[in-house]
Amino acid sequence: MAQIRQLRIVATLLFAFAVAQAGLGSGYLDGNGALLVAHATNAFAVLVLAVIGAVLGISLRRAGRPGWTFWMPVGIIIAIAVQMMLGFAGIKGLHVFLGVLILCTITAYCSYAWRLRLPERAATAASPAQ
Repeated sequence: MAQIRQLRIVATLLFAFAVAQAGLGSGYLDGNGALLVAHATNAFAVLVLAVIGAVLGISLRRAGRPGWTFWMPVGIIIAIAVQMMLGFAGIKGLHVFLGVLILCTITAYCSYAWRLRLPERAATAASPAQ
């Protein structure tokens, strides 16, 4: 099913960008002020990937797939919005804490996406002709 493959790609990209986000943020907190712009820019990329995941989740949910395919990215989007507000407000402690929780959630989302089973082909198509 193409939608599940697309979900896996988006979830993996989301995971990669979220890990990069943590690295950019820790580099900034370590004293490299130039990484702040990269950290803020990457935050928008993470948000866009989560929105794409939610859009894919709508079609998967309509096709009878589990509800987490839609609700999990929606929760991630809300958490990212709060995270971005904290970051732009300069509330670093809570920003870092929420970032860790978001990264854990995105890791689970990616794992769930890869565990989602593809529909089995029709038994008649898979079995040899008699």
